[in-house]
Amino acid sequence: MTFGQQAPATPRIAVLAGTPQLVRTASALGIDTVFAYDETHPAPPTAAEAGVSLAVDLTDTDALHAALAPLHAERPFTRVLSLTERGLLPTAAVAERLGLPGNSLHAVSLLRDKQRMRELLNARGISPVHTDAPRAAAELAAFCRATGGPVILKPAAGSASQAVFRVSGPEAAEEVWRAFESAGGNRPIAEEYLDGPEISVESFSYGGKHTVLMVTDKLVGTAFVETGHTQPSTLPAHVVNEVAVLVRAFLDTVGLTEGPAHTEVKVTKKGPRILESHNRIGGDKIRELLFRTCGLDVVALTAGCPLGLLDPPTESPTARRGAAIRFLTPSPGTVRHIALPDVDGTTAKIRLDVSVGDQVHPVRSSRDRAGYVIADGTDAADAARVSEELADRVLIETGE
Repeated sequence: MTFGQQAPATPRIAVLAGTPQLVRTASALGIDTVFAYDETHPAPPTAAEAGVSLAVDLTDTDALHAALAPLHAERPFTRVLSLTERGLLPTAAVAERLGLPGNSLHAVSLLRDKQRMRELLNARGISPVHTDAPRAAAELAAFCRATGGPVILKPAAGSASQAVFRVSGPEAAEEVWRAFESAGGNRPIAEEYLDGPEISVESFSYGGKHTVLMVTDKLVGTAFVETGHTQPSTLPAHVVNEVAVLVRAFLDTVGLTEGPAHTEVKVTKKGPRILESHNRIGGDKIRELLFRTCGLDVVALTAGCPLGLLDPPTESPTARRGAAIRFLTPSPGTVRHIALPDVDGTTAKIRLDVSVGDQVHPVRSSRDRAGYVIADGTDAADAARVSEELADRVLIETGE
């Protein structure tokens, strides 16, 4: 550095409701972080790892802006980021208030509102799906009759597969409507039932250009809750290419410009159809599957690319291995006994979310699963075999 020159300022970002990985990765890249967390909860461990931590009402944009604006004026943020579902809208809202680049509040709001998203896609002729917003069981029954087949009832802003129901026909509308309300569903939307394999698509956007990183095969159990994921997809190459084209067009349509996205797709006889999307990395350890499959760290891309610290991906990475996760769904009841297979000396990992004495509930959302097994293999089929064999050897004995 020449005498008299100032050292370049260390970049700084604000992280809202962030995962520990985002704060830690930013630190490893030499980025300072200001971490804002929900004031109604105790400070999470992540708060101690950030440069500055703030307790604030994340649902109140005015309060969030008031907390961050003085820090931004003192030493500007380069971005406001979040990788958690509840942090996405506040992030977009406060970034706009601070005049910072990033995904617009309009785009993020579209992804959060499945009804508005579907109406936009249908209006543009992209991934068309018959849809309605019933206000009562009778209107749901009428939609079933109009579509002539089963339909899906779900919340317009739902996540974690909560309150998602299949309605077999008009005669089932009343019962399903009551179950939807009992499960906490609100702002219901109904869509024609789409038959075919369900997949998810991880992508990364930079400068409005979208790169598909990976297509993941999905296993879905009762109540449409995911029971497993496998990478890379075993669908034919031409189908994967068709899905990639659709997802890029979809992201253009909603106006996403940067960062990760997780888009869920059904591959039907009429072609792929968008189910929903989120401007974050997929949950269910898909981030870890992606790292095992092709060595890609999407959290690092999220923090580093907007700041010019890392080059954004411009083409899909090549899968070097396969990776799979299988979720544990023991019979409902009180956990009496647990026995795990030995995975020492392997790359497999087992995580339990229950202990002896805990209650296992029927699987109605992803939160009801009891843990998972994750493994890699020489390819997707090998990884699926290893994870399934290990999952079968996990004993979670339940009783009354």
